[in-house]
Amino acid sequence: MKKDKFNSKFREYAKTLSPQSHEQKLIGEIYQSFNNLLGVNNCIQIGSYPRFTAITPVNDLDILHFIGNWDEKNHDPKTALENLQVLLNDSYKNPTDYEIKISLQTHSVTISYLDGEEEVFSVDIVPAYIFSKNEFSEDTYKIPEIVREKYGKNRTEYYQKLFQEHKEMDWITSDPRGYIMIASEIDKSTDGEFRKTTKIIKAWKNNLVDEDKNLELKSFHLEQVITNFFQEDQNLEIFDAIFEFFVELPGMINSPNQITDRANSDKFVDDYLADFTEDQKEKIKFARDGFFIKLENLKESISIDELLKIDFYQRKPSEKFLFDYRIKTFIDSDLKFRVDGFVKPLTGFSAGWLTQTPQLQKGLTRGKDQRKIEFSIQVDNISADEYRWKVRNSDACSQPRGEITLNHTKNTPDEVTEYIGDHYVECYAVNKSVCIAKSRVSVKII
Repeated sequence: MKKDKFNSKFREYAKTLSPQSHEQKLIGEIYQSFNNLLGVNNCIQIGSYPRFTAITPVNDLDILHFIGNWDEKNHDPKTALENLQVLLNDSYKNPTDYEIKISLQTHSVTISYLDGEEEVFSVDIVPAYIFSKNEFSEDTYKIPEIVREKYGKNRTEYYQKLFQEHKEMDWITSDPRGYIMIASEIDKSTDGEFRKTTKIIKAWKNNLVDEDKNLELKSFHLEQVITNFFQEDQNLEIFDAIFEFFVELPGMINSPNQITDRANSDKFVDDYLADFTEDQKEKIKFARDGFFIKLENLKESISIDELLKIDFYQRKPSEKFLFDYRIKTFIDSDLKFRVDGFVKPLTGFSAGWLTQTPQLQKGLTRGKDQRKIEFSIQVDNISADEYRWKVRNSDACSQPRGEITLNHTKNTPDEVTEYIGDHYVECYAVNKSVCIAKSRVSVKII
C-alpha cells in the first residue's frame, strides 16, 4: 500500500476517535454551568480535552478554580474548598438530567453525575493559586499534586497513602495555558496532523492497558513526545509521525527523565518510567514489534482498528525487520518483482526453481541428502537503490535465523537444507529507505 493510502486510512480513523457529538454537548454544558457559577475568569478546564487531543469515551473533567495568589507560607485550601462545597450545594444549576453527588476531598471537590447508581460523568474542581507568567504572558498556577494522578481509583489511593503516612499534599507549578497554546499552534501549523497522530497513539496505548494494566504509559507523556516530533519537523505527515513514535519507543521507555515539564524545570513528564521493571519494558517492546509487523504487511482491506489491536510478538534474538533500519514499507503493486530459489542437482532427486517445480514444493531432503539452494531475483523492473534479503527458519528448529543482509542471503551462493520445517526467504527492494516491493519464496524441508 502506498503512503497516501496509509495517510488517508490513519486520518479517517482518527476522526472516529474524537469525542462524539453527545459527549461534546455534555462537556460543553457542564463546563458552562461552572463558568456561570464561579465566573468565567475564575476557572479553567485542563487536560487533553481543551488541547483537542482527547479520545472517546470522555468520562471526567478537571477544572482549576482560582482562589488567590500563591503564598509560600499560607496555602491551605481547606476554607476555600468548604466554601465551594456550600456554594455548589446552594447554587449550582445542574444542566443535565442526571442526579448529582457532591463530595469534598482534602484538595478537591468532586461532582458526580449519576444515572441511578452508575456514574456517567464526573468533575473534579481543584484549587489553584496564581503563581507567575509564562512566555505567552499567561498565568501559571500552583496546584495540588493530586492532579498528576489519573482520575478515580488512582486519586483515591493517593489520598489514602497521604493519610496513612501522615504527609501533606505537595504543590506543583502548572502551566495548562501554555500547553494549550502550544498544542493549538502546532495543530494549526500541521493542518491537524498533530491532533490526529496523538489520538491514534493514545488509542494504541489504551489497547495496551486493556491487555495488561501494568503496561500503562501516560497519555500526557505520549502527547508531549508527539509534540516534540512536530516541533522538530512541521512537515511530518501522520504516517511519518506514527512510524517515528514506534521506532523511538524502546529507547523512550529505557531512558526516563527526558521531557521537562514546562512549569517545573526540575520535573519530568516521563519520570514515571523509572519505576518500570525490565519485564514491563520488554513486554511493551513485544507489543511494539507486533504493531510494526502488522504495519509492514498492512493491506488496504485491513482496518486501522485491527492494526491497533495488541499482538505481543517475541522475536528470536537473531531476527531483524525492516523497521529496525528505519525502512518504511510502501508497496507499489504496479511494480514487477519476483525472487526464486534454484535447487541444485543431486543424483536421484529433482532440481530446478522452487516456485516452478511442484515436486520441490512438497519438501526438500536434508542430512546425507542435503540440498543446496541459490536465491536470486528473477523479475525486476525497479532498479532499486538496494536489495535486502531475509532468511527465516521455522520457530521449531534450533536455528530460526531471521537476519537481514544486503544484496544476497547470508550464505550465498548456497543456502543448505539443514533444519526440518516450513521456512521462507524474502527479498526487499528499497529506494531511499522505503521498501517499494518484496517477494517471498517458501522452503519446506522434510
